[in-house]
Amino acid sequence: MVVEVGEVVVHVAGAVLRQAGGLVADLALDYIFSRHTPRLFHGIGRRTIAIATLGRKRIPSSLRVVPRGMKPRPRRNDWLALWVGVGTSIILLAALGYTVACFV
Repeated sequence: MVVEVGEVVVHVAGAVLRQAGGLVADLALDYIFSRHTPRLFHGIGRRTIAIATLGRKRIPSSLRVVPRGMKPRPRRNDWLALWVGVGTSIILLAALGYTVACFV
């Protein structure tokens, strides 16, 4: 009886984690291109690139003001910083999740 209850708990916990993981992935992709989140990821990417290159490669801040009526024209290094920031965030969240899972 105890083994059966333990197996049920493990299966339920696994299902909950799979659903939560899928929800987190969906929400992450939805919010990457929201209004303020790209600035966050761009900033994380800028700092990650600066640290990885020991300060030799600097990407300008994304806090530029675009005049009204004009579309922002992101440069190639803006996209690089954005995706490096997204990747770094995913890696940090995965490391945090793994660390928490090891202690639970």
